[in-house]
Amino acid sequence: MSRTAPARRWRVPADKPFAWAHAPPGHVLYHRPSGQTHFVNEGTALLLDQCLLEPHDADAAALALAALQNAEPDPRFRRHVAELLRHLEDLGLVESIAA
Repeated sequence: MSRTAPARRWRVPADKPFAWAHAPPGHVLYHRPSGQTHFVNEGTALLLDQCLLEPHDADAAALALAALQNAEPDPRFRRHVAELLRHLEDLGLVESIAA
């Protein structure tokens, strides 16, 4: 019998760890806990600032982001968001919780 890994959900930590500045063509994000600054595009900024205030799995995060961008959440877009979530977790910008 095979076991599947529990579904993961991601969220921005509740302590509001970011300070934002807008700089065309993207956004500058200062992550207070690490002291690191990141330059992020519009999609990543929307994901961090609006979509992940509550825990979402990768598919729900992709759907929420697509709705904010008036985009079609096709399979390629969904894969991109899933990869982005794992990258943001590696950077410490989002946290993963068991579903």
